[in-house]
Amino acid sequence: MTSPELSIIIPAYNEETLIMSTLDCLQSYLSARPESYEMIVIDDGSQDRTVESVRQLQKNNDHIRLLVNPENRGKGFSIQRGVQESQGQTIIFTDADLPYELDAIDGFLQALRNGCDLAVGSRVLPGSEVRGVPMLRYVAGQVFSWMVQAVLFQGLPDTQCGFKSFRAEAAREIFRRVTIGGFGFDVEMLFIARKRKYAIQPVPVHMIEHRQRSRVRLFKDSIEMFANLFLVRWNDLQGKYK
Repeated sequence: MTSPELSIIIPAYNEETLIMSTLDCLQSYLSARPESYEMIVIDDGSQDRTVESVRQLQKNNDHIRLLVNPENRGKGFSIQRGVQESQGQTIIFTDADLPYELDAIDGFLQALRNGCDLAVGSRVLPGSEVRGVPMLRYVAGQVFSWMVQAVLFQGLPDTQCGFKSFRAEAAREIFRRVTIGGFGFDVEMLFIARKRKYAIQPVPVHMIEHRQRSRVRLFKDSIEMFANLFLVRWNDLQGKYK
């Protein structure tokens, strides 16, 4: 079988209420594009009927692949596994609630065709649109961005947008070095990309009103993500990203 041009990775945890509509939406969008594609759902130990819902769709859709983690391992681990199992020439990951308009994929592919290794969604560029983000969460995001600039690297003010794309070769080189399984994986992944001198292009995204509450626990996960910044710096000093 010929490898698909696009691999779309969707990490999912307890998403039975929306995973079918998410995959239907992706299918409608991708089937209208010229590129061949696969959609890879990584179930992260869901305790609801997410797996059963995806398997139901698989019966009539051979574009859908399902990977199941036996226990909850985190978003970073799930995307890392999806990258390892993907077959596409270009890899894109998005959140299971599709919070961003899919038209950003045009910007991703254009940047990759122009020689970039990564094209990443950014909510702070001119032309971006953000909706429905609570003020406290927005402020926490700004503080985290400042910490990333101070501790790890500058030039990418939005590291946490859950919509990113890669040349497959770059993605595999990056993710085989990722050690963080939780929400802090984005900064580690981008740090590795910068360290390996991959070209990164931010792309404006348009946020859709959330269909569900964010799974980021503001206090607990924020503390862990701040700690991850120093873990990444320590890992680098230990030579783990060579």
